[in-house]
Amino acid sequence: MLKPSITILLMSISFLLLPISVLAAELRVTVTTPFINVHSGPADEFPVFHVIAQSEKIDILKERTGWYRVRTVSNRNEEIEGWIHKDSLTATVLPDGIGLKPPSGGFDQYLSRDFEISLMGGVLDTTNALTLTGSWVWNQNLSVDASYTQALGDFSDNKLWSVRMRHTFYPFRKVSPYLALGTGEIRTSPNANLVQSGDEVRKSNSYEVGVGVRYYLTDGVLIKAEYRGVLALTDRDEQERLDQWLVGASIFF
Repeated sequence: MLKPSITILLMSISFLLLPISVLAAELRVTVTTPFINVHSGPADEFPVFHVIAQSEKIDILKERTGWYRVRTVSNRNEEIEGWIHKDSLTATVLPDGIGLKPPSGGFDQYLSRDFEISLMGGVLDTTNALTLTGSWVWNQNLSVDASYTQALGDFSDNKLWSVRMRHTFYPFRKVSPYLALGTGEIRTSPNANLVQSGDEVRKSNSYEVGVGVRYYLTDGVLIKAEYRGVLALTDRDEQERLDQWLVGASIFF
C-alpha cells in the first residue's frame, strides 16, 4: 500500500526530472508580398484589423493550429500584435534572404498544441469506469490535468475528481511514456435501494500516481493507455488502495 510520504517523494523526483525550459528567441522576418492581413484571433472567423505592408518586418511569437501570432516592428514604436495564417509566412524572408517555410501540420501541429481533451474507459478495481480529462499543455514535457471519473458498481457508485501534473519523457517522439502525480477527492455513494439514512455518502481525500504511454495516431488524435494507483484517506484514519486501468483517445488543439 502506498504511503503519503512515498507519494510526496515520487512527486519530488518527478520535478527533478523536468528539464529547464528556455524560451527560444523570437524569429524576425521581412514581408515580400504587397500585403498580409492580420486577424484578431487564430482563425478566419476573426476579423482583419490590420494590414502589414511590403518590406515591413515582423516578429513571430508563437504558433497555434496553423496560425502564427506576430508583432509588427516600427521605428515609431507603434507595435501591433495579431494572427496571420501559415500560408502568409511563405511571403516572408529571413534576415539572410532565405524564404521561410512553415511546418506543414501533422505532428508539428501536435507539438505546438495548447490543450487536450481525453475520454478513457476501463476499470476501477473491479468496476467499469469512464474518465474525462482536460489538459493544459504548459510546455513540451509538462501538462496540467483536471480529471473526472465515474464508476458504477452493483452496491455503490464512486466519483473521483483530481488535479495532477503530467510529465512526458520523450515529447518529440510519436510514442512516449509519461508519469502523472496528483491529488483530489473520492465520493462513494451506496445504491438508492441500500440507503438507510441520509449520511451514507462518504468523501475521502486522495492521492494518485499514474504511469502511461501515449501514441500519436493521426492529425488531431492520440491514443493513451494508463494505470493509476489511487490512495484514499478515509475519515476512519485508514488508507484504501484503488487500482485503475484506462485506455482511450485524446484530441488536441
